[in-house]
Amino acid sequence: MTVPAPPSDASESDAQEDLLLADFTSAQAGPDWYVVNDNVMGGRSEGGFRVEQGELYFAGRTNTDGGGFSSIRTKPVTFDLSEYNGIRVRVKGDGRRYTWRLTTDARWRGQEIGYWADFEPGEGAWRTVNIPFSRFVPRYRGTRLDGPELDPARITGMGLMIYDNLDGAFELRLASVHAYSAQAPFALEQYRWKHRVLLVSAPAPDDTDLVEVQKELAATRDEFADRDMVLVTLLDSGPSMAGDRELSVAETAAARAVLEIQADTFALRLIGKDGSVKLARDAAVPMPEIFSLVDTMPMRQREMSDR
Repeated sequence: MTVPAPPSDASESDAQEDLLLADFTSAQAGPDWYVVNDNVMGGRSEGGFRVEQGELYFAGRTNTDGGGFSSIRTKPVTFDLSEYNGIRVRVKGDGRRYTWRLTTDARWRGQEIGYWADFEPGEGAWRTVNIPFSRFVPRYRGTRLDGPELDPARITGMGLMIYDNLDGAFELRLASVHAYSAQAPFALEQYRWKHRVLLVSAPAPDDTDLVEVQKELAATRDEFADRDMVLVTLLDSGPSMAGDRELSVAETAAARAVLEIQADTFALRLIGKDGSVKLARDAAVPMPEIFSLVDTMPMRQREMSDR
């Protein structure tokens, strides 16, 4: 079985280049940030940030007795993002839910409106997370408003917040903030002649076979990378990922359909650089077995002989 090519209008080159809004390559890179915690309303949460080695560390401890939030915000900025589709953040999370915040010149009863969109960065690994403008809702001091809708052409500020109704420590690492335009739909074909794909599909992150595959991958990262392999994980509940790109529900369903994989079941597929399926199993397969199969492939043997 060979993975079919995407439609001709799904080229990666169709997407507009991302616009860098903030990075942390030095303490002065991007806009200035400041802290706003729930103590402004009598709360007891603690939080702050530091910039170190090209990353912003946002950390502290939330306390839902009297507030429950911590945030950092930029000083006033001026961004016209009308040609873009949303905010893209490169983050490493701790398993808790976070919120991205935007402001414009819009007001409610003369007061500044914040536009909030929740996102889940996962835990323990760097991820690129897209936050579409369509997900931002207007709020005033946490209360949801009926409007006005976010106008991306009139951005005056950005912020990162944790307000997930939980108590305890938090830490999020932020490497960059971009505005992104619409990406071409994900297709397995984009890996052809570039990477071998190990695709695993499972009902949920705690699926026994999926957990076993993840454990083996964690112990064989170098061998995996040496064979030009990329991991695609398709889930019914929880984020589906292709490398560090989060896939939509529609993209997940489309990838399963191409490979004739049913939802709510575990499946493992190894796809060669030529786009054909080399291995199809309905249970976890030891990584040494997969590596051995890869090493028998003619293209892999040529790669090794060229070294």
